[in-house]
Amino acid sequence: MCFGCGLGWELNVYKILILIDYMKKVKKSVHRKSIRKLRPSRKLYFPYYLMAFVLIFLMGYVKYVGRDINDFAFKIVLFFIFAVIIVTEIHRFGESYHLTSSSVILNTGYFGILSKRMEFEAISDIQILQGPWQRMLNFGDVQLFKFGPGPTLKNINRPNAFVNELENIIVRAKSGEHDEG
Repeated sequence: MCFGCGLGWELNVYKILILIDYMKKVKKSVHRKSIRKLRPSRKLYFPYYLMAFVLIFLMGYVKYVGRDINDFAFKIVLFFIFAVIIVTEIHRFGESYHLTSSSVILNTGYFGILSKRMEFEAISDIQILQGPWQRMLNFGDVQLFKFGPGPTLKNINRPNAFVNELENIIVRAKSGEHDEG
């Protein structure tokens, strides 16, 4: 019986088991409880949706008056309406924001995703940016600062309420009241 013959694969299996155990520990330490997931507001696309609604209204009015609609024009209007809805939704799904128990995560991209994480301990200030249109529809951008301009969460619904919620989470995280999932 050869005692040294199987030593190579046994060491490799042992190394793999150690690596798996290490990865489980790393995964547990990195795992954070997800509190909230956000996407940009649909209110940003209100002018496009309004334009599609006006086109539908005009087509209905022309039919109501008793005039015929050109078949080609009808198909173009339908194509435009569907294109507006699809493009706005695709654009909206290109960004997402996650609040965890200890950080804010910004994900951007469709196929290749860029993910930025900002720990709550690094946030020094929060600013809300709203234009007149955004103020009317109650959405806006929330910019995070870490001793200088940091990442911006674009087109957030009810930004004042969101900032209040974020500040409460940050205070709890800095005081050690959050739980690590």
